[in-house]
Amino acid sequence: MMKKVILVLLLIPFLGLAQEQESKLLQLFELKIKMNEGQQFREGMKKWKECYLENNGTDVWNVWNRVQGESGVVAVSFYMDKWAEMDKGATEADKACQDLFYSDVFPHVESMKQMLASTMPELSKAPMDDTKVIWVTFFDTSNSTDFQEVIKEVSSTYKDSKGEQLGAWYDFNGGAPGDADYMVTMSFKNYGELDVAWDGPWKVFEDKHGKEKTDSMRDKFRESLKDSWSYIYKLNEDLSNMSN
Repeated sequence: MMKKVILVLLLIPFLGLAQEQESKLLQLFELKIKMNEGQQFREGMKKWKECYLENNGTDVWNVWNRVQGESGVVAVSFYMDKWAEMDKGATEADKACQDLFYSDVFPHVESMKQMLASTMPELSKAPMDDTKVIWVTFFDTSNSTDFQEVIKEVSSTYKDSKGEQLGAWYDFNGGAPGDADYMVTMSFKNYGELDVAWDGPWKVFEDKHGKEKTDSMRDKFRESLKDSWSYIYKLNEDLSNMSN
């Protein structure tokens, strides 16, 4: 599978993101593409993808181009059902295309950051098959217990009021100081859907519980955070191999 090729090449043991009732593991690779080599990277990825599919590769992945911030940032996401999948060796499709990845893709990558996260299906919206744009917010927490208590209560209120959750939540497994502990993704069919007005979770919470309780919960939420930040990502369909 492609994730194993990346792991082997870099000597290492990052938005539609799917959810099931049983938690899954998300592997997210954030790649920084070398300046002025984006086209070569895309061409190399297309060649690798064609090779992989021609050799009956069965893995699926999504490639996302980050819209804001530093240029040339690409996120590649995979799902696993269990940690044991990381013990499996390379498939025949991996072996057939590994040299191509090494010669045509890897040379155009300046750096890579790997992240692992667990899905939080009890707090998350059902997946959308036609997601093309995602808005991802990352949270670095100082008090994980309080943070989870708030998002669980606010998410529950939103679902009770609207019939479904607003986004998909993830709990990161480890990471360096300053890395995110959690993230939530909101999915859209296109950029135009970002123009549509909608009720935010705090408004929905206040409508049901009143201003006093909402202010108390917001204070608890803020106090549980060290930092938070957001990015929009656009799906690169040409480079992705999406599941049906």
